[in-house]
Amino acid sequence: MKYLALYSQEKYCNFSFDAQLKTLAKLLKELETNIADRTARERIIGQITFLKPLTKQALPQRMEELIAELPRDPHRLMRKLALYHKQNPLKDSQIALRTGDGSVDADPIIKALAAEVCVVADNLRSVFNVGSLFRTCECLAIGELRLCGISPDPTHPNMEKTALGTCSRVNWRKQENTLDAIMELKANGRRIYALETAEPSQSAFKAAFSFPMALVVGNEALGIDPMILEHCDEIIHLPVLGWKNSLNVSIATTVALYQCLYGGKNGA
Repeated sequence: MKYLALYSQEKYCNFSFDAQLKTLAKLLKELETNIADRTARERIIGQITFLKPLTKQALPQRMEELIAELPRDPHRLMRKLALYHKQNPLKDSQIALRTGDGSVDADPIIKALAAEVCVVADNLRSVFNVGSLFRTCECLAIGELRLCGISPDPTHPNMEKTALGTCSRVNWRKQENTLDAIMELKANGRRIYALETAEPSQSAFKAAFSFPMALVVGNEALGIDPMILEHCDEIIHLPVLGWKNSLNVSIATTVALYQCLYGGKNGA
């Protein structure tokens, strides 16, 4: 995380009152952005409490009340900052993630199964959904992600906002035709599963998955192309209890992959 530069007493006192307010507001925003980083958090709180008494005029009431009590506990601090910034909430890409990335403690057997899984995105349109797929595939050490048809790839300018640094850690491939990808995967001995609300299908929680395998997920509005479904070995779905018949595609893919790997019914 890039820390904000410290302001000296001389520099801050030379600011106009308006510039001082903007500086404190910037520091408060940086504090929310760096909430998960203890070193940055303490540094920014220290800077704010140092600068506040040097301000030329009384602060606006909301800012005064917030700065008067900045909790050191990050969870309490997060709630206070969220309430303060509720008119201008952070985007996903501005929120600091929980630290500990890279501390992998994975079951080697499950990790070996994950390496034999290929996720095939059949004409997804949303860069948000594809970015989420990258993050899921990285977290689960999935062997390959194929982006077919109009599915955006990591060259899209907004991909990193949802992939959050995972694109370079996932083995991915762009392929124009989903059917070509499916036929190639079948020829290489993979069993092809389609995640779709179609008939006939069975619950992902009752399926016995065989590896190596591919999981095909489809377009947000239209689902998987029927021509693709004809070439899949099995269709699975996620049962629902509410009015909507399906989850968001990236969420559904995540649930299905966890069941594939941790559900205990794989046929490896």
